[in-house]
Amino acid sequence: MGKDVDLHVPSKEIPRVRYPEQLSRESFERDFAAKSEPVIIEGLVSDWPAFADPERNWRGCRWDEFMGNEVLDVGFDPLDGRMMHFGDDTGEANVLFNPGRLRMPAWAFLEVARLRQIILRLRREEGEVSVQNVPFLSVDADSPLHLFTPLTCHIRDLMPLSFYLSHDTYALPEELQKDLGPQAPKLIDGWASPNSSRIWATNGAPWRVPYPPWFDQTVPEPGEDTMIYSCFHCDRMENFHSILAGEKQVVLVPPGQHDVLNSTRFAAQKQWLLVPMPGPSKPGQYMGSTLYTSKQTECTSDQSAVHPFRSPEENRKVSRGQWPDHVDFPVRHGKLRKGDTLYIPAYHWHWVATSTPPSIGVEDEGALALSVNFWWWPIHNDKVGRFSQSQYTETRSPE
Repeated sequence: MGKDVDLHVPSKEIPRVRYPEQLSRESFERDFAAKSEPVIIEGLVSDWPAFADPERNWRGCRWDEFMGNEVLDVGFDPLDGRMMHFGDDTGEANVLFNPGRLRMPAWAFLEVARLRQIILRLRREEGEVSVQNVPFLSVDADSPLHLFTPLTCHIRDLMPLSFYLSHDTYALPEELQKDLGPQAPKLIDGWASPNSSRIWATNGAPWRVPYPPWFDQTVPEPGEDTMIYSCFHCDRMENFHSILAGEKQVVLVPPGQHDVLNSTRFAAQKQWLLVPMPGPSKPGQYMGSTLYTSKQTECTSDQSAVHPFRSPEENRKVSRGQWPDHVDFPVRHGKLRKGDTLYIPAYHWHWVATSTPPSIGVEDEGALALSVNFWWWPIHNDKVGRFSQSQYTETRSPE
C-alpha cells in the first residue's frame, strides 16, 4: 500500500460529486451514509442566501447589519496556529494547551480581520474595545479571578492574535438563521431536524509582532504559516460541513481501527489569557499573553497530538510510535473550497487546516474563512461506531 508523500501514511482521496446531477437520495444513502464513507458534495448549498445571494451573503456586510453589537465568545491563540494542541514542541508533551477565550463585540472581531487584510498598506485611527477573558477550564479557589474581569485595550493589540469563532447557529438573529438551511434533508429522509449546528469563522494564523511591541513604527506582520489547525477529534454524530469562504484541507481516520492517534480525554491543561503589559517606549500599556494552569485534567472531548502535515519523527514522538509507521489502512483526505460540503460520517476522527481568502490571494470574498455545519444522530452503523469509539475513550491518562 503506497504512502502519501505529504501525509507519510497510506491515503485515499475523498470522492467529489455534484448535487443533484451526480448524487441522488438513493445513491447518497447506499454509497455513503450506509457505508460510513465521507464525500465532498458540490452545489448542496447553492440555494443558501448566505452563500449565493448578493444582498445576503456572509462575505460582505451582512453580519455588520445584524451582529455588529452582539457579544461573542471568541477563541484565540497568540503564538500557534493550532487552536488546541499538546505541548510536545515546548517540552510539555502531556499538557493540553487550550485556546484563550475573549468576550468581545462582533464589530471588533470583524474589524480585526478586515484590518489584517490591509494593515501593511493602510493605517487607521486606533480604537478601543472592552474584552474579557472567559474561563475555558474550571475555576477553583486558587484561580486568579482578577484576570477574568473586563479590560480595555486597543484594537491593534488584538490584531496579531489568531481568532476562531464557534457560535451556535440557532443563537444567531432570526434574519441570519434564514440565510441557511439544514443540508441533509435534501439527501436522506431519516435526517429531518438537525440536532445541533454551529458556524465557524477565523481571521487566520497568528501574526508576528516585531520588538519592541507597539513602538511608534511597529506593525504586525503575517507569519510563514497562514493556516489555522484543529486537533484530531471525533464526533458521535453525522456531520455536514459547508464552506462559505476560504479553503480547508481535511484528513479523516475511519472508525474500527487501532488507536494510531494515541488519543486521550485526560491531560493536564493550560489556557491562554490576555493581560496588561507595561509599554516599552512611553507610558501606557499594551496587551500581552500569559498561560493559566488549571487543576482540570479531563478534556471536553478526545484529542490527539498527531499533526499529519508534520514530520514523521515528530508524530512518532507524540503517538508513541503509532503514526505513521502503524497506519496500515488508508486515511481519507481532501480539499474543500467555497460552496463545497463535506459529509463526515459519525465517529470519524477528523483534522482540519483552514485558510482565509486573503491568505490564498482571494481579495473579493471577505476577510474571514467561514463555514457552517449541522449535526444529526446516526441511523446507520451506530453500534459499530459506538464500539469503535470505546477504543479511544478508554486510552491513556496523564503521566
